[in-house]
Amino acid sequence: MTDREEILRTPRLRLTTWLPSDLDDLAALHADGEVMRHMTTGPQSRAAARERLEAFIAEHRARGWSKWRVEGASGFLGRAGFGLAHGSGHREVGYLLARAAWGAGLATELTQALRQWHEDHPEPALAPELRAYVLPGNEASCRVLEKAGFRAVGEEDGQLVFESGRP
Repeated sequence: MTDREEILRTPRLRLTTWLPSDLDDLAALHADGEVMRHMTTGPQSRAAARERLEAFIAEHRARGWSKWRVEGASGFLGRAGFGLAHGSGHREVGYLLARAAWGAGLATELTQALRQWHEDHPEPALAPELRAYVLPGNEASCRVLEKAGFRAVGEEDGQLVFESGRP
């Protein structure tokens, strides 16, 4: 893969595929303790970021969706996209944004766009509802999901479970 593929665009954001040369950006994001505070893994090493980057590239090649690179006018802002939701038969939406992107409504804009992408690109083997998982205490992410049309549906493995309505 030599060129980035643009996956989607919002008024302020662009999601693209990853390149191996993106390791520094992803490693810095995953090493930031404040950014990773609400992630079950906590801050991660450069080696763990490399494994994730390789997995994101491989997932996109294999199935056409994964977690993608998020860019704004100032450059790299984070990662966002989809994974498989805890063996539930659903796609899971997720995002991780650098602190510079916080507080400007970008997470909501991004989550709304990803929800639309999910609805426009159904995966026949998976349930039509999109899921999201949030650690208790992460009120900001709960608000983002609610603004994007998700509703709380329960708890699983110590995390709050949110689900979009049927498309």
